[in-house]
Amino acid sequence: METLSADNMAGRQFASAESTQAQNYIISSLVNNNVQPFQKKFRHPFKHKSFISHKEGNNIIGYVKGTSYPNQYIVISAHYDHLGKKGSKVYNGADDNASGTAAVLAFGQAITKKPLKHSVILLFTDGEEVNLLGAKAFISQQKSFLPQIKLNINIDMIAGSSNTRRLRYIDNRLETILPQNKLEHLNSLSKNSVIKIKRGFKRRGYRGNRTTSLINASDHASFNRKHIPFIYFGVGEHKNYHTTHDNFENVNIPFFIQACQSIFHYLTFFDENIQL
Repeated sequence: METLSADNMAGRQFASAESTQAQNYIISSLVNNNVQPFQKKFRHPFKHKSFISHKEGNNIIGYVKGTSYPNQYIVISAHYDHLGKKGSKVYNGADDNASGTAAVLAFGQAITKKPLKHSVILLFTDGEEVNLLGAKAFISQQKSFLPQIKLNINIDMIAGSSNTRRLRYIDNRLETILPQNKLEHLNSLSKNSVIKIKRGFKRRGYRGNRTTSLINASDHASFNRKHIPFIYFGVGEHKNYHTTHDNFENVNIPFFIQACQSIFHYLTFFDENIQL
């Protein structure tokens, strides 16, 4: 998280030189932790055309084969792009979303050492800040592959600020992959966590009365539109959100570490209990 949100990454703006720098860092981390490339390549490019420019983005995708159900997949996603620079101001995006990117890299490291029953796709999306471009590209490029995806776990902003005390989540269609008794067990996971975990986000953002449809607020939206079950973890908007204060010095590191541990616990729970 510190590396990805450093000033030399210049906010990891979509289709920038610093975005390529972030991609290289993510790929080197995957290689160093023996994560395999998805479909024989880590970079999965896509085009974005607007009235004034044609740009290319790159999703970075790793893969760990499952031990029992190698042809059924859990996709863990996090976007690595952020807002970039405006003049001399750098929008470092430590929480949004170097935190989620770092978490998924850590999960990849753990899973390669002890693979799960289901195969796992580690999806680092580009262009989330530009209308979820990377997630949409993944869905478009993998149309024939989508029926094999059992679940999307999306991680977007889990380090918060100094005042952050609670991890939140929303989900949809989990009843299609979990039996009723296991659905009920999800509540006990949150109750027994080392940090407070609550289902649902506050409807009001940090800035007054602005409301957000969180089911469409991050990359899980693209999976949801294809009727793929998802669970999305985050802390919601806070005082540093989309400001120059969202840097490594201002995130809540102890909370972030505990959030990673808690989300990984959810991951292993799903891996053990998803119905065929």
